[in-house]
Amino acid sequence: MLSKEQFTKEVGKRIRRYRVKSGLSQEQLAHKCGLYRTYIGHLENARYSPTAYVLWKISKELKINPNKLFPKINK
Repeated sequence: MLSKEQFTKEVGKRIRRYRVKSGLSQEQLAHKCGLYRTYIGHLENARYSPTAYVLWKISKELKINPNKLFPKINK
């Protein structure tokens, strides 16, 4: 099972990967989501752990299923 720290790092990596793939800067994504650019940076660098609502907003603007931001479950 992932620790909260590992989970937060993986989610941050995924946010960055899909943001870059979408051709958006942190500032552009933040503006579309109604968030601060620094907050997006903190998420991507695993300084903050996002709420489900924030993940939903980000996935909506990245046009991806929110599940793509979550690490895979290994059984």
